[in-house]
Amino acid sequence: MRFSEAMEMDEQNDGRLVANFDRSWWVVNGPNGGIIAALMVRAAQHYLGRDRCVRTVTTHFMSAPREGPVGLAVTVERLGKIAGFAAVRMTQEDRLIATALVAVAAVEPALHEWEQREFPILPTLENSWLMRTMPPRVPLHSRWERYWGLGVPGVPETSTISGGYEAGGWIRLSEPEPYDEALLAAMADSWIPAIMAHTDFAVHAPTLELTVQFRTDPRKMEMTADTYCAAVFRQLSGSEGFIDETGEIWSPDGQLLVLSRQLAVLLPRSDEAVGKWEFVSPQFRERS
Repeated sequence: MRFSEAMEMDEQNDGRLVANFDRSWWVVNGPNGGIIAALMVRAAQHYLGRDRCVRTVTTHFMSAPREGPVGLAVTVERLGKIAGFAAVRMTQEDRLIATALVAVAAVEPALHEWEQREFPILPTLENSWLMRTMPPRVPLHSRWERYWGLGVPGVPETSTISGGYEAGGWIRLSEPEPYDEALLAAMADSWIPAIMAHTDFAVHAPTLELTVQFRTDPRKMEMTADTYCAAVFRQLSGSEGFIDETGEIWSPDGQLLVLSRQLAVLLPRSDEAVGKWEFVSPQFRERS
């Protein structure tokens, strides 16, 4: 199922939207949180319109959906001159799957602009590392092309934080499609959690809450579907069984597209559930 197919939804007579999950975007126990957040964005845009950029979406994940249809109920809380706000509830049968608050906004003209964050220092695409997975494979891994350039396990010179949990590099869909807010929301939860890559602990990290802020309207960017974005994710704090992760997604010409932050819980996993992986160096890729 391509990304655009995963985003398809039909409006019912009662005003609800219906989407569908299959295993194309599965992780350990269900669909990836990013694809759920992306559906929340699309559902809100269905009623708020798409003439203004989504500026923020905050999603809380209550339970993992199963394969099959899910309902999306949208309440437009306010639709003003500058901003519009909507609340979205995703349900499956009698279970609440997730809730989200979505805001769209546009201001013209911009009074003042600046950016003090710095574009991540990454190797070129050709000089980045590939993660090769062994069975059983997590379906989500095949949905994205990810070239590691930051926090590559076993390659300390790629890390900016001594002993820190960080990961990132170049990323795009495996089957490229035009960039929009829903795609960037999915991308904000698309990388292997750094703790899984940098430790021997058999854990997975289901998300409780994910907030994505859109700092640039992707429709105004000169990016084709084939463009790779630069992504950085850092998990700088873990306590009482929870971790927080911050993320940045940049266009290759240095425009900050997305800021993200999520809170996740650490749970034990069976290694048999996700298989193993190894990292292929740029030199080995050239020889092979």
